[in-house]
Amino acid sequence: MESEGLKSSVLADNIGVNRATISHILSGRNKPSIDFLEKLLHTYPNINANWLISGIGFMTTQKEVNEVKVAKKIGKVVVFYDDNSFEEMGK
Repeated sequence: MESEGLKSSVLADNIGVNRATISHILSGRNKPSIDFLEKLLHTYPNINANWLISGIGFMTTQKEVNEVKVAKKIGKVVVFYDDNSFEEMGK
């Protein structure tokens, strides 16, 4: 919700669940059902299912993470030597 800038009511409407369902999950009263997870992942396919269930890995799918990495450009490289000296290599 935070990464998409969504309120819980909008998320509930987007995935087709009761607003109370989201409220109960966020409060810790209930755990999300398989049906809920299916709807969430169907509506937001960029979410990494493994991360969603276990908390392991990246929040978004690896494809999206790679796209972000490709967009970044290296500005400079610093090489550190054993004698504690270094050399900066820029453009």
